[in-house]
Amino acid sequence: MLVYLLVITILSLRFPENYLNWEEIECSNQSFPDNFTWGVATASHQIEGDNTNNWSAFENQKGLEKSAKACEHWLRWKEDFDLIENLGVDSYRLSIEWSRIQPKQGEWNQDAVDQYSEMIDDLINRNIKPMITLHHFSHPIWFEDLGGFYQRENVQLWVDYCQRIFELLNAKVTDWCTVNEPEVFSIMGYHMKMFPPGKGSVFKTIRVMKNMIYAHSSAYSALKKINPDARIGLAKNVTLFDPLRRWNLLHWITAIILNYIWNGAVISGLKNGRMFGSKIDSAKGSFDFIGLNYYTHALTSPFLPQTTEIDLPKRKHEVMTDFGYTMYAEGLERAVKMVSKLNVPIEITENGVADSDDSLRPIHLKRHIWQLSKLISEGHDIRSYYHWSLMDNFEWAEGYKLRFGLYHVDYKTQKRTLKQSGADYQKIIKSNR
Repeated sequence: MLVYLLVITILSLRFPENYLNWEEIECSNQSFPDNFTWGVATASHQIEGDNTNNWSAFENQKGLEKSAKACEHWLRWKEDFDLIENLGVDSYRLSIEWSRIQPKQGEWNQDAVDQYSEMIDDLINRNIKPMITLHHFSHPIWFEDLGGFYQRENVQLWVDYCQRIFELLNAKVTDWCTVNEPEVFSIMGYHMKMFPPGKGSVFKTIRVMKNMIYAHSSAYSALKKINPDARIGLAKNVTLFDPLRRWNLLHWITAIILNYIWNGAVISGLKNGRMFGSKIDSAKGSFDFIGLNYYTHALTSPFLPQTTEIDLPKRKHEVMTDFGYTMYAEGLERAVKMVSKLNVPIEITENGVADSDDSLRPIHLKRHIWQLSKLISEGHDIRSYYHWSLMDNFEWAEGYKLRFGLYHVDYKTQKRTLKQSGADYQKIIKSNR
């Protein structure tokens, strides 16, 4: 029993689960460097509408809510750029839809290329810096039919696409994300079966995750040969896993394993060139920055549900979001320290909350930005904050029931309306300029 208690005590000290008394914190006390970047983020399949890709096919196969017209951003992008400009942000993180560029293997859609190029020019004319993501969960059906990222030989097909886009736009765009959340793409698609291709296998999950890091590093190497001055990284989701019962060793073991699979493996691949016991030499140091997507923590036990369709456990004092996980702004510090091991600048490429009536988002926004200010004052090299998301949109397997936007979207009329949280973000940006 004494040994058991000693182990639990050591684990609790080594991996604390901190909480703050927010009643005593004045979140408006913030300070940011003059060159700090304020931004918003979106993804192509979630807003553009009428995409034909692996996700639209998956929606049909699984009987999910259809993305369909989404926010009609492909048609309304100039109006939406007005919304971005209205917020007063410095930068906009967007993704290029590969399926629009290459709807068929070997076929290049110049009209789509021209529109993306026009969009980039328009952002720059508004003094809004674009950050481009080259793979944000979606890709062409033909690529999926070839086995997608499960087959390592397919990676070069994706790198070829990346090179073509980069050659066209790198003179205008300095910041690039190769892939978004390789761990989410792999685990949700090949274990939890909630993303395409919806295949459940631990072996396949690990294989795809390793291939995604190999794909990132292959693209990084190819693109840096074209323009060594470009800033290239990837967006890493950090979800913190804490034991549901901190006195239960089985809960601790579960949390440690999940933290490695979700967080540690990718960080190890990027830092050391090793993942799950395999070498990926090209991945070591293949990044100029690390993008951090942070939302929450999860309380874990061996009986953790294998679906996000039910609410995850929470502490009594925690507030649950519409997504079924808690608001845990305190965890941003742990997430930042985790990716700080990579010793490169950190870009907060996503942070937001599912909140249908915008009652929680203003609080969520202010707490996380206060945490960022504190972390920067302590010496962490955090260069930017991109709020997720610009506007309500299609939230993957959850469809349209979850709302993450600073702008409300009426999907019947496509009318956009600034929320209180959007107005608060405007004020935060203005006060920190």
